[in-house]
Amino acid sequence: MEKEVCNIGTVFTEILKDEINANDQQRIYNGVKRLIKKYSQEKRGMETLDEFIRVLSGGASLEELLQIAKEEAQNPTISTGITVDDNCYTGENISPD
Repeated sequence: MEKEVCNIGTVFTEILKDEINANDQQRIYNGVKRLIKKYSQEKRGMETLDEFIRVLSGGASLEELLQIAKEEAQNPTISTGITVDDNCYTGENISPD
């Protein structure tokens, strides 16, 4: 397809970024949790998910991102404190997806 359509990679990437930005953060998190649960017993499935996360993040693994998220949630930096609502979610606020 790249040979037939000039700049398809750039256009695809911009559309993907726009779609991610338009999606609700909790919905993305719940979707990733659902994928982890679905593939947690399948080595190849988890490897594929991790590889996809590395592509999206520029190299960070799923485990690294979750560890950083945990640390930031427990001890927010100034930028996290500004961009993230300080009201903690309880188990009842999170969708079971």
